[in-house]
Amino acid sequence: INEIPALNLICTRPKDLTRQDLRELMTILETKGFKQSHLQTAWKQTKNEDIAADIISFIRQAALGEALVDHEARIKQAMHKVYSLHDWTPRQKKWLERIEKQLLQVPVLAPTAEEAFSEEPFRTSGGYKLLKREFGDEIDQIVNTINENLYIS
Repeated sequence: INEIPALNLICTRPKDLTRQDLRELMTILETKGFKQSHLQTAWKQTKNEDIAADIISFIRQAALGEALVDHEARIKQAMHKVYSLHDWTPRQKKWLERIEKQLLQVPVLAPTAEEAFSEEPFRTSGGYKLLKREFGDEIDQIVNTINENLYIS
């Protein structure tokens, strides 16, 4: 944790983790033999439990003793909180579904809405400026809600 800043973030402030942090961490871990798929297989063999957890969940489980939760379940839980914030318009719901779909691919947004939506796949679809127009200041609340609820104990 003291040698790899992203590990410290995952254990202490996962909501501040960026995609770049995650990419760097995954590269470091993979060079040391810790691939997500290998961890899932090892978990299944030792616990007799098939779980599709992400690398962040495995780290938090090992370092903090948190329960290992399925990756998709974590995303659905965080997005459920977002969906329940407001009565979203159909257009806003489509954007929220796109955000959820992206989280299923990469389990991290960024600490701020501007950072999160300035990256692909959102940038080519209008990015932060479009989402700010679509949601107003609620876009910041959406990102905060997702980040606060992705990796809560």
